[in-house]
Amino acid sequence: MIKKLLLASAATALLTGAASAADLPRRAAPPPVFTPVPVFTWTGAYFGINAGYAFDASDRNTGNTFAVPFPYAAPGTVASFRNRSQDGFSGGGQIGYNWQITPGSGLVIGVEADAQYLDF
Repeated sequence: MIKKLLLASAATALLTGAASAADLPRRAAPPPVFTPVPVFTWTGAYFGINAGYAFDASDRNTGNTFAVPFPYAAPGTVASFRNRSQDGFSGGGQIGYNWQITPGSGLVIGVEADAQYLDF
């Protein structure tokens, strides 16, 4: 009889521990907040600068020749042409504003102003 009582109390002790764990509060992460993906739009102001290097390496060297074909040169004078390769800085800036009629469609209108400089 004592064996049965001891076995019953041991089984009760083991089963009650698992049953009490079901009543604990559950701490779960909050559900994720849905943020819609923004639609890409071209609407807005913009500005920019540009810089570069420009060159002209064409060969225009014709050497020495008599100035007969030139109407304003005295006959018999020698005209000399040099190789005229040119180079220099090029740069500028631009500013503007674009407006997209319907976001997601391809129609964009805008206004732009620019200023450019070429040092040849």
